[in-house]
Amino acid sequence: MVISVLLGGLGNQLFQYAFGVRLAHQLQTELRLERHLLESTTLARLRHYTPRQYELDTFSIQPEQASVLDLVSVLARVTVPGMNTVMIRESTTNPDAITKLPNKVQNALCFGYWQSESYFKPVAETLRKQLVFRETPSEITLSMANTILRNPNATFIHIRRGDYVTNPAANQYHGLCDIDYYIRSISYLRERVSDPHFFVFSDDQTWAKRELSALGQTATFVDHNQGADSWQDMYLMRLCRHAIVANSSFSWWGAWLNPETDRTVIAPGQWFPGQPLLSQQVVCPNWHRL
Repeated sequence: MVISVLLGGLGNQLFQYAFGVRLAHQLQTELRLERHLLESTTLARLRHYTPRQYELDTFSIQPEQASVLDLVSVLARVTVPGMNTVMIRESTTNPDAITKLPNKVQNALCFGYWQSESYFKPVAETLRKQLVFRETPSEITLSMANTILRNPNATFIHIRRGDYVTNPAANQYHGLCDIDYYIRSISYLRERVSDPHFFVFSDDQTWAKRELSALGQTATFVDHNQGADSWQDMYLMRLCRHAIVANSSFSWWGAWLNPETDRTVIAPGQWFPGQPLLSQQVVCPNWHRL
C-alpha cells in the first residue's frame, strides 16, 4: 500500500496524487490518500498556512481514502526493521532516488509536495487519461472556452497573489511574481507567437487589470469563477495553446494538462526564493524560464 499525504490546494493535491500513482505503479500495489492533515483547521492555524479542502473530486478519479487504521498500521511498520515499509519525505528525496528503493519495499507513507514532472514522468500518459474534469462547467465558462478555441494562439496569464501577499509565511516561502516578470514574459512570447490573445486569470483581478491595462483589446480578463467554481479556471487554462504561469501549482497544472507540444510555456526562473535547485526542478524541461 502507498499512502500519499495531501496538503495544499488543488494544484498541490494533483502533485501528491500523481506521485502516489507513480509509486504505486512502481511497487505494484494500491494507492490511498490521507486527507486528515489537509482538512485540519487547527493544524493550519498552528502552522500558519491557508486551510484547504479535498478538491480532487473535481476530476473523474476515485482514489481510495486512507483510514486512520491504514495510517497507524503503516506507521507501526515503518518503525520495525524488516517490515518492508518506508517513510518517504520530499526534503530528503530527489526524483532519481525513487527508482532506487529496495526491491523488498511493499508499503510507503509519503510526505511532500512532489512539485516536478520528474516524480511522475513514467505514468504521465496514464494521468492525462485519468485527469478529466468530472462536472460540466457553467454556461459562461463554456462560452469562454469557445472563445479560446477559436483563437489559434490563445495564451493564458496567471497572476497568483492572495495569501502570497497577505500571509507572511507564504510570502517568505513562495515570494511573488512582480509586474516586471509579466511584462518580460509577454514581450518574449510576442517575439515568438503571432497575434496572441491573452486570457488573464487571477485571484486579484483589480491588480491584474490595473497593471496589464496596456494589453487593451488583446486581453480578456476572466473573473467569473470564484470559490467552489475556481476549478473552472484550470479547465479554461488547459485549453490555451500558450501559457505564462505564476509560481503556482494551480497554473502549473493548467499548462501541463494541455498535451500540445508545439507551444510556448513561460515560467518564473525563481519559483522559490533562494532555492535555485527546487526552482529549476519544478519547471518542465521544455518550458522557458524567465
